[in-house]
Amino acid sequence: MKRRLAQFDLVKPRFPKGDRRMEGFYSSTGYVNGLAEQHPGFIWRETDEDQPLLDQLWGEGYLYTLSLWRNVESLKDFLYNTPHKALMRRGREWFNPISSPRMVLWWVEEGHVPTLLEAHNRLTRLYEVGPSHDAFDLRSSELPTVLY
Repeated sequence: MKRRLAQFDLVKPRFPKGDRRMEGFYSSTGYVNGLAEQHPGFIWRETDEDQPLLDQLWGEGYLYTLSLWRNVESLKDFLYNTPHKALMRRGREWFNPISSPRMVLWWVEEGHVPTLLEAHNRLTRLYEVGPSHDAFDLRSSELPTVLY
């Protein structure tokens, strides 16, 4: 069975949604989501975000992206070789730094749709154990992983 890459990214906005300083971020989300959805490596992204569960797991005020990609190369191509890269460079303008890992990747079987709770568990594993077969990041995606 084929594997797909699950991706989860957590951010904490510096300002409330209606604040004019966040306008550049919020006005570009539809455009960026459209770019992702048109990318040949894109499979799925969560559109019905579970804000109450997110608040319960991480605290109030966070935003997230949960998506599926064909492979690491497809995700990297979208992140670094599309206009998304220019928006990523503005991240410090819009988001507070998070001291622990805020992005996690993991492999799922084709047909599996990852959940927010699953993403929380994977991100926690990356933070507590470090990169492994079960939870890794873009920097460790090229490294050999240990199967436990």
